[in-house]
Amino acid sequence: MKINKLALFVCCMSVAVITSADLEDRVSVLENQASLQALENNLSFGGYGEFHATRKNGNSYGDYHRVVMYAGYQFSDSIRLNSEIELEHSKSTVGYVLLEQFNIGIDLSETTTAVLGRSLAPMGIVGPRHEPPLFFGVERPNVEKYILPSTWSIDGVGLTGDLSENISYEVYAVGGLDASGFTASDGIRGGREAAYQGLESPSITGRVDYYGIDGLRVGASMWSGSSDFGEKGVDAATGTEVSISSLDFEYEAGALSVNGLWASGEHDGDGALLAASEFDGNYITVGYELLRDGEKALVPFVRISEYQTHDSVDAIKGTKFGANYYLTDQFVLKADLLTEEEGGTETDTFSVGFGMMFQ
Repeated sequence: MKINKLALFVCCMSVAVITSADLEDRVSVLENQASLQALENNLSFGGYGEFHATRKNGNSYGDYHRVVMYAGYQFSDSIRLNSEIELEHSKSTVGYVLLEQFNIGIDLSETTTAVLGRSLAPMGIVGPRHEPPLFFGVERPNVEKYILPSTWSIDGVGLTGDLSENISYEVYAVGGLDASGFTASDGIRGGREAAYQGLESPSITGRVDYYGIDGLRVGASMWSGSSDFGEKGVDAATGTEVSISSLDFEYEAGALSVNGLWASGEHDGDGALLAASEFDGNYITVGYELLRDGEKALVPFVRISEYQTHDSVDAIKGTKFGANYYLTDQFVLKADLLTEEEGGTETDTFSVGFGMMFQ
């Protein structure tokens, strides 16, 4: 009888040990699932991309112009990461792989956020909103490509927020431009620094936007700073500075969409590298939604533009006719014909393509 009681006790203890071990395993699995759930809740992925097929000067070619992957992480209610990595023209030997954005946003109050790291210069319309479904045309407007230029990555610190219910702002102290990359044909575009941005003499950039009228946004942006220092702060020019001012607007009323931009800049000082000494440009775009079926929409548009990358070259005047056909709000088919006139010479560029964004 004692033996049976002992055997029963041993069996019960074994069951208890097994049950306890199984419970610990289950708790561990649940904890891992909770950790993964928290990670999924805090982590976000997205991106955008676009393909272009172009015919220009008798040549036709296709191009995966850019593919960009976005990753964000919410460290806490007030601290978050934003990042974008971009591949241009399908491979880095033809285009490049670029860290387009990588910044930390820290909320200082309900209306003010500090931004640390790499952001986009807050210039123009397409710069801040450059995903393909958000702008008309296969290619981004040349005015923003060469005069501002669009998706211009800047390294530094800044503040963003709201001054009132209808007014928002951004302001940054960042690395400057490298005047040795300026040219008469491309303006300041080649002076952007993709790596080791010079911080010897920081530049100031910012914008203000007003939303007080239904359907209308009006914005003003600026850039001011030295163009002396190149990669790793190496002196590239002596005593040269770049200043840019820009005004833009977007207006929507029913099926009608109108946007426009004016920008003007100068590069001056004592140095010898004074390419792009004066540059300016403007455009206006009018689109009208002809058809709408759920998310599907056909929006033809026309854009008239003019820009000059240097005061010694002729201004380029352009007219673009095209259409965006939205299959969804995040996927668009595009086609357009751009006619540009420079110094009496006219060039036609026909483009079709598709673009997307997701998050």
